[in-house]
This record gives sequence, C-alpha cells and structure tokens, in this order.
Amino acid sequence: MLDRLGFSDEEEVVYLELLRRRRVTIPDVGEALDLPVTAVTAAVTRLVALGLANRDNTGLYMAVPPDVGLGTLIAERQAALQQVQGRLAELVEVYRTGAASPAGEIEALTTPEQLATWLGNLERGARREVLAFFRPPYVLDVNLDDSTNALATYRYVYERAALDDPRAPAEIARFLKGGYEIRIAAELPSKMIIVDREVVLLPVLPDQTSVEPGFLLVRGQSLVHLLVELFERVWQAATPLRLTATSVTEGVAAWDDTDVTLMTYLLSGMPDKTVASRLGTSERTVQRRIRRLMKLAGTDSRMQLAWYAARSGMIPP
Repeated sequence: MLDRLGFSDEEEVVYLELLRRRRVTIPDVGEALDLPVTAVTAAVTRLVALGLANRDNTGLYMAVPPDVGLGTLIAERQAALQQVQGRLAELVEVYRTGAASPAGEIEALTTPEQLATWLGNLERGARREVLAFFRPPYVLDVNLDDSTNALATYRYVYERAALDDPRAPAEIARFLKGGYEIRIAAELPSKMIIVDREVVLLPVLPDQTSVEPGFLLVRGQSLVHLLVELFERVWQAATPLRLTATSVTEGVAAWDDTDVTLMTYLLSGMPDKTVASRLGTSERTVQRRIRRLMKLAGTDSRMQLAWYAARSGMIPP
C-alpha cells in the first residue's frame, strides 16, 4: 500500500511493473498496464526523483531494488516525522518555561470561554482548509458542524482510541457525508487544529484532560510550518475512512465506484472477459484492478477478496 508514502495508484503500478522487468521503455510500460504514455511518463519521472528508478544511457528505465529505494524513502520519512515531533515538544517546553518568543507568535488561552470563542471564530473564518487531530479525552463539547465554512476543505485524523467514544461513529459519518476527508491513526502526538496554514490551536500538554493548564494559539510562520509538516506526515501514514451504505469502514477509500461494480460482477460469477465488456475496458485492466484490490485488502486469492469486500461493507446488501 504505497499510498501511505504519498504514491498515486498509477505511480504504484508503474513501479511494480518496473520491478518485474530488467529494463523497459515508457511505451512498453504503458502498453503492459493499459495506461497513456503521458501518465506513465509522469509516474516514472516522480519515481526517478524519489530515487526509486533510474534511466540508463540507452533511454531504458529500471527500478531501484525496493530494499534500497523504498527502504531509504521510509527511513527518511520516519526521520522527518521524528524531527517534527521533537520540535512540537520543544514548542511546548518554550511555553512552559516562559522562554522568550516573538510578540504575538504564541498566545495562551486559559478558560473554556476563550477556547470556545477562538475555536468558533477560527473555523468560521477559514478561507481554504482546516486540518485537525482528534484524540481522547475531549476537553470541550463543541459542535463542529455549526462552525464549518463551505469555502474551506476539511481533513481530520482521529486517533484509534477516539472511536471508543459512542459519539464518534455518528460524528465521523456526518463529516464524511459533508465531504470531509477522514483518516484514522494508531496514535497521535497531540490534539491540534490548523486553519489556512496560518494559525494553529493545540493544548499545552499533549495528554491534558481539561482546559487547564491551557491551550496555545500559534501564529509564527516557522512554527506553523513545522506543525503543518507534522500533520502531513501523519496524514500520509493514516488509514482512510469511507462511509458505506451501512457503516463507516476503515481502509477502503482506495476502492472507487468502478471497483465496487467490478466486484459485484465477479461475485455474480461473470468471467473477466464479460466484466471487461460491461465496464468498457480491457480484460488486462480488469485483472490489474483485481490484483491491486487484493494487495490493498491483504488477500491472496479472489475468494478471500470477495470475503473481505462483503465483510467490510463495500458491496451493498
């Protein structure tokens, strides 16, 4: 599931095709995957930039061995995330020890009224996007539906433990219906709300259970940049949530409507050739989609994939 590292579906399948071959041209990859040359060119260019592919002097492309290329990329991402998390701890320590910081960059909010007022004003005033980490315990019972802004996009990450709150499934379902992007992570470093990449609201203590000792309103450009980077790193590694006909389902956002239709046809017993005809595509593309879905679901056979699709609620009853 290379999407956890920020790869698109096309970049992932192109990388897998390069791994299967010693050396290959871009048109050959496009033909094998039934992708346009422009899409393959863009994917290969990014793979080269990430150090996952090389081009020799004859114009042929080859993959860098995954234990070298992907291993290095994963190590770099982990190191960057640890560095950003370390800076978050430093920021909190600066505030707690009273170290000097530029005027206006950090403001302390110490009462429930201050916090509720700022939270509402920030979200209603959002012009572009709102990013947030949610982890228990909830300090304020704020109805975020009342403060959302139609002009902004919303991306929220929930810590898995937050789903133990009986209110969480209904809350997440409302957000998904409203067009929000929601993901879940095993653990989050802190609660946090970022508005327009200009202002950040976060607690003084990552695990604080009440308004005391307060929340920090951060405006400093360098500090906000670090916290946005922290959010993006966590977002890339988090698991998407999707609203199905019966529930909120984890880890299936990579399934689009075509995938659901494809699985419905396969479960009805149609052969790949007939499925391809119904979808208006090639049999090779159908088989490639099935392989991708098996990999996303962590299954080894079509029977296991069918069981996963039924259990996860991907196929409507």
